[in-house]
Amino acid sequence: MLILLVTLRLRAPWCRSLKDKRSLVKPLILSLRRSFSVSVIESGLQDAHSLAELSIAALAADRSQADGIAERLYRAVESLTDAEIIDWVCGYR
Repeated sequence: MLILLVTLRLRAPWCRSLKDKRSLVKPLILSLRRSFSVSVIESGLQDAHSLAELSIAALAADRSQADGIAERLYRAVESLTDAEIIDWVCGYR
């Protein structure tokens, strides 16, 4: 078993308050959890209005499967939000 850990940062310059940011982040988190059966949290930048940091954890049988999950997650984040992905880091344990 392998644990895939993805940390991503999003930039949404139109978010002018934490309430605007929450309206962007909360549906994204719920959709990723529902679609991929992964654990997702807002892991950083909680006080920044236009930036968001999310961490995603998933189990995979091997590195190949983990890479596939990471690719599908990236495409899903791109399609689920208008925010720009400014950082995407994958780690394996």
